[in-house]
Amino acid sequence: MRHLLLAALLVVTACKKDEHPAPGAAPASPGGPALPSLQPVGMSDPFARLPADAGKALERGYKAIRSKKWDDAVRELEAAIASAPDYTAARWALVRALVLGGKFTDVPAAYEGLIARDWVGYADKLEKPKDFAGFRNAPEWAKVSELKTRYRTAYAQGLDKGFLFVGRTRPATEPQFAAGMKDAPLDLRQEVFHYDLETKRFRRVTETGGHAFAINRTPDGSGSAKMLSFLVAPRLHREGALDSFVDPSVGVVDLATLEATGPFVEKGQYDQVMLGVNQAQQPLFTFVVSTGASATYTFDTAKTALAKLEGGAVLPVGGETRAWPNQVAHLPGKVIDSVKMTDGANQFTIDGVASPVVAARPLAQSSLEWSPGKTRLTYAGKLDACKILKGGSNEKNELYVYDLGKKSAQRVAAAVSAFETLWLDDDHLVYEGGVGKDGRIHLYAFTAHADSSLPTRHGAGLYGVPTLACESAETGVDEDLGDSDAEGD
Repeated sequence: MRHLLLAALLVVTACKKDEHPAPGAAPASPGGPALPSLQPVGMSDPFARLPADAGKALERGYKAIRSKKWDDAVRELEAAIASAPDYTAARWALVRALVLGGKFTDVPAAYEGLIARDWVGYADKLEKPKDFAGFRNAPEWAKVSELKTRYRTAYAQGLDKGFLFVGRTRPATEPQFAAGMKDAPLDLRQEVFHYDLETKRFRRVTETGGHAFAINRTPDGSGSAKMLSFLVAPRLHREGALDSFVDPSVGVVDLATLEATGPFVEKGQYDQVMLGVNQAQQPLFTFVVSTGASATYTFDTAKTALAKLEGGAVLPVGGETRAWPNQVAHLPGKVIDSVKMTDGANQFTIDGVASPVVAARPLAQSSLEWSPGKTRLTYAGKLDACKILKGGSNEKNELYVYDLGKKSAQRVAAAVSAFETLWLDDDHLVYEGGVGKDGRIHLYAFTAHADSSLPTRHGAGLYGVPTLACESAETGVDEDLGDSDAEGD
């Protein structure tokens, strides 16, 4: 009897243990076992240089693939991945080697490590190649499809928090105009990324072949971003000293679902493209030609093409991004409450504050921005790009923040920069510093008095990689675009 009671006790204890999944395991599906835990989404450093040993192993792996020596390829590519875990090109080469080598049972695990890091770039890579047909007909294909679905949900979670930016994955190359040709490819090697403050990981959000040029975020009313509009610029036209976009395209990413609409091409040459949203929350895309004529579009209801808008529907509300081939500028699109300043003045007043805020340099009105709780206010000098470009000056601009509670100001940064800013909350400010390949994105925490920068080694910006342009963005921003139609050349 004692043995029977002991056996029964052991059975009951085992059943109770089984009621709770192991730490980190996904909840059990109704009537089924717990799903395996997912890997962390995103990458620690997608901009890192490839270590020399990983580069050599990668080249040997590519050579083995070309020679159809699948075991050698797998061995070399796994070595490259071990040295550079976030180098997704090596992970994709490994998946290809496993598929082409017939090692189907190993594909799901290799593919999971890839889409966990870059779902946007690789979720559909296995769908179309003819030489992958055998794998698509194999039992392991169902496992890959399940992984794609689960990681899509995980990858989209939290994209409305943190912040988005345009970053170069490799050094940009200058447009090369062939003799007698006025058009040239634009190879900036840029995509849109998201940075998560909690996990300190990056997620790529666009796949444009490296041609993502500018972005605009649409807030959901609570300060979080719900929609990302983006401009794709694959080619430039050069007439004398003036450049224009050739056949630019525009698209939108729903940050809650990762559903992408477009990008759709607008044929022609355009001096400026604007990204915004109207009162009905329709994305707006305005294309401007050299005469100043413009036309504004949104998506048709079926999301299959661009549809022209007219009348009040073309008027943007909220923030707006304007892109020229040599510059990107963002307009907050809102009145800066309680602040009075004339652009170019060296001081401004704040309602309820007795003394004006004074700077030692002319200030840019567009640099004024309250934190969400209106406890801190940014302001920065007017960057004289012409003086820097034509006169050889390396004079730095300055970014300041005024603390309304303390009635005092502090200098946050000094750099050759127009200082685009983005408040995450009253204590955390994101700002740009530097231009071109030296463009960096900084995160400043006021309570901790800590300034950190993202490891974007080739240039990055909040709305587009910042550049120096002698033509003032302030002038372009104030242009009356009129109601006439834009016509491509």
